[in-house]
Amino acid sequence: MNKNSTSTNHALINIFKLLNGPQTMGRGWLFWTGFFLFVILAFLGPTYFGFKPYKVNEFIVSGFLAASLSILWGYCGILSLGQAAFFGIGGYVWGIVGINLWDDSGNTHLAFIAGTLAPIIFAFLVGSIMFFARLKGVYIAILMLVLSLLLETFMLQTADPEVYKIGQAMLGGSNGLRPASDIPDATFGWGDFNFSFNGRKAEFYYFALTLLIVAYLGLRIILNSSFGYLLIAIREDPDRTETFGYNVKLIQLAVFCLSAGLAGFAGCLDTARINRVDPEMVFGVSANILVVIWVAVGGRKDLTAAILGAIVLEWIFLWITTSGNSEYATIMMGSILILVMLIAPQGLFVWIGEFLSRAHRANKLPRN
Repeated sequence: MNKNSTSTNHALINIFKLLNGPQTMGRGWLFWTGFFLFVILAFLGPTYFGFKPYKVNEFIVSGFLAASLSILWGYCGILSLGQAAFFGIGGYVWGIVGINLWDDSGNTHLAFIAGTLAPIIFAFLVGSIMFFARLKGVYIAILMLVLSLLLETFMLQTADPEVYKIGQAMLGGSNGLRPASDIPDATFGWGDFNFSFNGRKAEFYYFALTLLIVAYLGLRIILNSSFGYLLIAIREDPDRTETFGYNVKLIQLAVFCLSAGLAGFAGCLDTARINRVDPEMVFGVSANILVVIWVAVGGRKDLTAAILGAIVLEWIFLWITTSGNSEYATIMMGSILILVMLIAPQGLFVWIGEFLSRAHRANKLPRN
């Protein structure tokens, strides 16, 4: 066996160890068998189980957004009540770049890059001030909510098409980005060879689901690496972590930017999904609080639980709103949060995972 194949084998073994590490729920053959079965069923959903892609696509976007808050709040202990600000920035930038460049290139890859980088840059600027000023806890949470509401207030005042216009894109005030008919679908390719993913069709579902799976596995690797251990150390005791020589402020800033990039990418997908973005939808109080509820109910300290919480609660929220009881949807979300916090403070899916783990261990014990 040559050196190249040996190093490749070592790399694969290390990746598997990180995927199976202790900082994320689910390890061993039983979990991964269930995971791959779930993935197969998800891909077969539109064809064999009657999934409506235009509805299910919303759940996938929610999974990205929940993952972004989980790594920031659950793993690093930084609660952001303005996570939707990054989501909204990503969505707006994606739409603006898409409207201006799509006719020339027929491709939205630059829109995805810009829509992901813009919230990262915004997070870097805001985070540099917050963390190096040593803001903590509730101050960060409130500051992020205020920033999101300020963005909403500003964007609501951008109705004048002569003043608030970037190239061919008009910000549109409360009506959202205009012209909405020019906001493209997610499209990739060159010349006559391109692939377009319409948010109301199954192609977008497969595209977004694949990206979510890749992001989930990539985040598992990151969170089970030495960087993930540092995040948890900072969450538990930032002062003690700093005494060991680690630059806590820089690590916090790094995870803040990573979280912003994920949320911004979710915003890109959402704008591509519905070809629309408006201030109240992406910057309002409801948009920010719902993300916190998803992650808290699912289990903020575990990536898998947070994503499952987002998908299940978004399904419940959509079911309530489409059944003609939209005025009760937010109340129901709050009630679910209170109930779960009373029964399983660590999160519903974390509690279920721990219960299944205990049951599995009990079955493996020798019986007299």
